[in-house]
Amino acid sequence: MKAIKILTLATLVTVSTSAWAVDLAKVNGKVISDKDVSIALGGFNEGQKRQLLNDINSKREIVSNLVEQELLIQEGEKQKLDQGSDYKDALAAFRRQYLTQKVIAKNLDPKVSDSGAKKYYEANKRKYSTDKVHVQHILVADEKTANDVFKQAKAAKVDFQKLAEKVSKDPSAKNNRGDIGVITRDSPFVEEFKTAAFEGDKGEIVGPIKTIYGYHIIKVLDKQIGKTLGFNEVEMRVRADYKKSLVQNYIVQLRKQAQVTLNESALNKL
Repeated sequence: MKAIKILTLATLVTVSTSAWAVDLAKVNGKVISDKDVSIALGGFNEGQKRQLLNDINSKREIVSNLVEQELLIQEGEKQKLDQGSDYKDALAAFRRQYLTQKVIAKNLDPKVSDSGAKKYYEANKRKYSTDKVHVQHILVADEKTANDVFKQAKAAKVDFQKLAEKVSKDPSAKNNRGDIGVITRDSPFVEEFKTAAFEGDKGEIVGPIKTIYGYHIIKVLDKQIGKTLGFNEVEMRVRADYKKSLVQNYIVQLRKQAQVTLNESALNKL
């Protein structure tokens, strides 16, 4: 089998070997073990791993890459590149990502059962339909402005698109005048926005709706009711949504047990 470059400096970290590890190579006394190889192949499925490890040339290539990486790591340590702020920032970012994923995997992944997913589907069937809605929207930064704009938008004979072009903070408003076209149940919009859009009637102005982007005033131009898709047709989406809901509920509970404060003045200066 053709030798394959397995490792990249950006994604792999050689870890300390344990007592049971098998030594495969040494670089200035630093052991490269079978555990390092296992970590290096962590992104491959079992079939790919077997294929690679059944070929002597691939195995040599993997270990050779680990040796090359270790040489560069040791040189980086000599040059004190592991003492800079960018290195510490990278470790902090890795810590955030790793611990976040581990907590979710330990506490919530086991709860994403078949029965739980089906129960979630039954309670949220309308989310899994072929419904379509054509909407325009106006985005503003604060609730007071949103309430004022909402009143303006609902006034008789007001041109919603002209209002969007004038006051919307959405960067695209200058070009589309607030018209974001037809969206579906699985369009990549935040859930609060989609829920409000699909719950509105044709011709209705809905809002203000708060999302992470600010406050939205939504005008429903047209609405097409589709069919509800069966569980088997949308199982992967259901499982992802169900897990997301579990994560959100879990975080809500953690927030209740924690002391969280926001520095609004500093936040506004970002």
